[in-house]
Amino acid sequence: MGFLSVLISAVAAFLFYITGHLALMILAIIMVFGNFWSLGVLRNEAQAAPNWIKWINLVFTTIGIVLLFTGLTMIYK
Repeated sequence: MGFLSVLISAVAAFLFYITGHLALMILAIIMVFGNFWSLGVLRNEAQAAPNWIKWINLVFTTIGIVLLFTGLTMIYK
């Protein structure tokens, strides 16, 4: 997904900031940094990147998408 996964988690953090859910906002910020880090490793070492970094990227992206939908439901509740 590239930089889109970082953007998804950042939007989720912003939505949690608006709604005042501090713990979920911190979790979304951790997902932003995790996505950004794993994206950087995968872009710089595409052929030599170990599989566990690819799985970390997948897990962080999945959690970021779940947090985005959670934030959207909190906004429109």
